Amino acid sequence: MQNVLPAPEKTGLNIGTLHWAGFTGIVVLVLVTSGIGLPSVLVVALGVAGMATLVLCWLGIGRLAAELPRRRLYWIAASWCAPLLAARPLFSGDINSYLAQGLIAAKGIDTYLVGPAEALGADSPVTLSVSHYWRDTPAPYGPAFVALARTIAHLAGDDLLPTVSLHRLLGLAGIALMAWALPRLARRVGVSPSIALWLALLNPLVLWHVVAGVHNDGLMVGLMVAGLELVLMGAAKTGAVRPALIAAGVLAVSAAANVKIVAVAGLLFVGVDLFRRATPLGRVAVALGLPAGFAAVTVAISLGSGLGFGWVRVLSGVSGQVHSWMAPTNELGFLVGGVGKLFGADLTDSAIKVFSLIGAILGLAVGARLLWLTYREKMHPLYGAGLTFAAMLVFGPVVQPWYLLWTVALLAVSLTTARGRWILAGISAVFGVLLPPANGGALSLVLGYLIAVVLVGGILFALKRKNLLPEVRFRKSRT
Repeated sequence: MQNVLPAPEKTGLNIGTLHWAGFTGIVVLVLVTSGIGLPSVLVVALGVAGMATLVLCWLGIGRLAAELPRRRLYWIAASWCAPLLAARPLFSGDINSYLAQGLIAAKGIDTYLVGPAEALGADSPVTLSVSHYWRDTPAPYGPAFVALARTIAHLAGDDLLPTVSLHRLLGLAGIALMAWALPRLARRVGVSPSIALWLALLNPLVLWHVVAGVHNDGLMVGLMVAGLELVLMGAAKTGAVRPALIAAGVLAVSAAANVKIVAVAGLLFVGVDLFRRATPLGRVAVALGLPAGFAAVTVAISLGSGLGFGWVRVLSGVSGQVHSWMAPTNELGFLVGGVGKLFGADLTDSAIKVFSLIGAILGLAVGARLLWLTYREKMHPLYGAGLTFAAMLVFGPVVQPWYLLWTVALLAVSLTTARGRWILAGISAVFGVLLPPANGGALSLVLGYLIAVVLVGGILFALKRKNLLPEVRFRKSRT
């Protein structure tokens, strides 16, 4: 079985060129979305062209990633992130919700009971900056993140610029944790650390949605992968068990779950693997210790922050109030609703509820099956957890492009075939250009994407004609 991407023959493909061409694409994106007054169709066209340039360069680097030193990949990641630190929040307005939730908590109001409109006032500039979908909904995040958002609100008030900067620092902290943990986890599975870094750390979704989009998923994923590495380090198959490392890992993953609860899936799979490998007495310790550790961290954060346990109440309802058009279960509901309208029946909401329930049942069944395969040692726990996150995306009621990072981070370190990695890279590439960098009418978006296709296609054609776009032929590698 191949453990690295096929090694390229020497064809002159220049990593430096790909690196700086991708950097240029990012700079173009930052400039055209900076508010310099371009027509919306040009903002979309040039922005998408810049995004596509970065994505293509990232894919090109992937062909050579196995031969690149980690230090080079870290340098590429840092230089690609740098321009986005000066960008406006892109692709989503969730940072406005973070600002509102932090201010609500800073006022001593329970952000798990009321939304921005009730807590801050319907005419508040902060409330008006929040998407109308979320103005009347409580916070859907765990107490660890709300406590951080509250701290930022105390520091920045209702000023968006420092709020964005401070939240970006949280995202960068998550990225730093990923940079530390990913190569170590990859080595445990027999995957090239450089390839894992290319696929996960340099992934366009990290750039667009953690750095530029300021989503808290970056912090959650960073804490999760770092925690999983600490748990596995403490329970290594060789050497004595180190309870302190395991406890630190449980603390980190539990903190991640107190940002977004989905992170607990990683701890569950690693726990099953530890249980399988333990002695009878050790199994008792695992079965009692890991849940107790998670509960203790959660109680400490919930009570220590003063936010309480209201977040548990809202776990199942807030995000699902908006029908995500990317969720397959919702797409089926929209289809049934469309057919119903032909016959004068409004079936959309009911159909979505039914398909969401079916999706939840199927998702639980898939997760249980993956846990069983992990217990039977037919699947690495990191791979099982990564597939479970993928099942959440396929069967869940809400899907956003940045949610793909949950599964990318774990599959990047556990996929042992080049084919699987390139499928994941291809999906990431599609999601990497799926959302436009600016709002606009349907006509602006369609024309913008068409112009971007023409621009990027024309550049590639010109490079090909001048033999400046070298082909990379692959030879088999057994390393």
